[in-house]
Amino acid sequence: MQWIDEKFKRNPLRFIAQSLLAFFAVGLITFTASWLANGVIVAALGASAFIVFAMPKHDTAQPRRMLGGHTVCMGIGLICSLPLRFGWLSGSDLSMALVAATAVGLAIFIMVLTNTEHPPAAGNALAFAIGGLAIQHILFTAAAVCMLALMHWILGDRLQDLA
Repeated sequence: MQWIDEKFKRNPLRFIAQSLLAFFAVGLITFTASWLANGVIVAALGASAFIVFAMPKHDTAQPRRMLGGHTVCMGIGLICSLPLRFGWLSGSDLSMALVAATAVGLAIFIMVLTNTEHPPAAGNALAFAIGGLAIQHILFTAAAVCMLALMHWILGDRLQDLA
């Protein structure tokens, strides 16, 4: 078993540069909109940043899938949160589990159906379903995903798969 990737040994500067780009992107996102942030949403965006900067050629890194996946998952999460928000379900562990499972299951189904697969976005389906998140969280997520997609588009062929 190798502890250090062979690609890193051949081109360590590529790994360092793309990791620094991810550092600056996530830092900029969280610094400029920290008042809008939520820990669960930031975690999903961190995973999106990993895909953009470590696996930029992968299908799930494409801007259409990133934007579409996060949009689909936020919408599904918000819809699934309605029974809790309106008191149609209690806040019991069983109700929360049912809402969480429904949100993630539907998110997977709709992302695959619409060809907008972006795995980290499923975290937002979960966060929006059980977290009671509001418009500022939608705005933060939309702005952050747009920024990551724009960076992916601008950097284009300069980014290489590291994983």
